[in-house]
Amino acid sequence: MNLLEQAIDCDDGDNAAKLIRDALGIESDKVANYVFPKRWPNDRERRARIIGEWLRAEARFLIAPSIVPE
Repeated sequence: MNLLEQAIDCDDGDNAAKLIRDALGIESDKVANYVFPKRWPNDRERRARIIGEWLRAEARFLIAPSIVPE
């Protein structure tokens, strides 16, 4: 089972976020704290959507400084 599947199958949102952050080498949990709900859903499909939204938000967060002109 890959780490994404482990995160989706995880019963705890904090652990799911940690799995993905560790796998991708993301140090900040600012985006995870903003996107992940306080109560982690029981429905696997909803958890997968939340993780997908978080990954998109994290990507935008990481590239934002590089697209702002100096």
